[in-house]
Amino acid sequence: MIQIETAWLLLLPVLFGLGWLASRWDFRLESRMDEQERMRQQRSTFKGLSLLLNEQPDQAIETLVKIAQLDPETIELHFSLGNLFRRRGETERAIRVHQHLANRTDLKSRDRDHAAYELGRDFLRAGLLDRAEASLNRVGEGKYAIPAKESLLEMYQVERDWKKAIVAATELAALQKKSHQIEIAQFHCEIAQEALRRNDLLEAEQSIERALQAVPNQARALILQGDYLLAMDRPAQAIEAWNLIAQNHPAYMHLVADRWMAAFTSLDRAKEGLNQLADLLPTQGSGELLDIVHKHTMSLLGANAAEQMLVEVMQHSPSLSALAKLAETRLILAKTDGPATRVTDLQATLGLLKLRTTSLARYTCGNCGFRARRFYWQCPGCNHWEAYSPRRSEGVVISGPSM
Repeated sequence: MIQIETAWLLLLPVLFGLGWLASRWDFRLESRMDEQERMRQQRSTFKGLSLLLNEQPDQAIETLVKIAQLDPETIELHFSLGNLFRRRGETERAIRVHQHLANRTDLKSRDRDHAAYELGRDFLRAGLLDRAEASLNRVGEGKYAIPAKESLLEMYQVERDWKKAIVAATELAALQKKSHQIEIAQFHCEIAQEALRRNDLLEAEQSIERALQAVPNQARALILQGDYLLAMDRPAQAIEAWNLIAQNHPAYMHLVADRWMAAFTSLDRAKEGLNQLADLLPTQGSGELLDIVHKHTMSLLGANAAEQMLVEVMQHSPSLSALAKLAETRLILAKTDGPATRVTDLQATLGLLKLRTTSLARYTCGNCGFRARRFYWQCPGCNHWEAYSPRRSEGVVISGPSM
């Protein structure tokens, strides 16, 4: 009996050792399987990336989807998949991926903010603006707060919801520690312009004051202030407001010159108003202001005075547009008392000049180079505010789209 007990005692360490070896073997086998799985996922990931680089997005998506199904915890891969779906135009699939992440409670707040931001961009791409706004407003104060506010600001401008745009720009300025006063002033001006259009003079006045608080003596706000005063039948005060433009922003006077003349005419001071506009021509004689001054000079003083004015402009500010106006004026005079040959010559010259000035005269955005026949406060090409030069260019301009 004693010998049996001793044998069992000797056998116990052996059994223990065998158990330990079995556990180690099982652990190594499990580790090897995990390593093989990890290597398989890595190979699949590299395969997906290779397919992307080789411009085979459909096959790349299939490969990456399989990886995501094998390991639901691959958060970054889900984000990559969602963005890839959005770039491919498959917004419904992108929304499903990002919505799944945004609704997961086990994610870190940073990842949930990321998901909410990406989901908002998906909804924007799909044109679901209400849902995009709700999703972007879910983004917290972390890394994605600024891009979310930027997306909201862009969306509100597309919707022309200027009041929400003002709030978004103010919040964005606080986050970026960067001024957005120019945009805020423009948003108030948009509200004022719409109010003037529907004859809501109280809202127009309040919005103009807020625009001037954001950017004192801003050109557009002063123009609208004059329009408001003219609508209130106060032409003398409208002229005072527009005088600030003549003093501080003379390049913008062509935007208000016709209404300036209407205000002076209502006060029986039309020639005085015309003289003040003509005084700006030495520095502003190459743009639309010259066209307006020429038109009113012809109306008030006649063709001879218009010709003399244009000759002076050609001396200090020669341009194709001024030369075309001079040829037009001389053609009118020649038709009255000139020989037929002179009329024919002037008609041919004027035709060539008009063809040339029509094709070249453009307003050009200083940010993206977008060219247009009319002046815009917000560039239609890049959506930047006050990027357009108020002066038309007649020479070679930087390359860019036009309209």
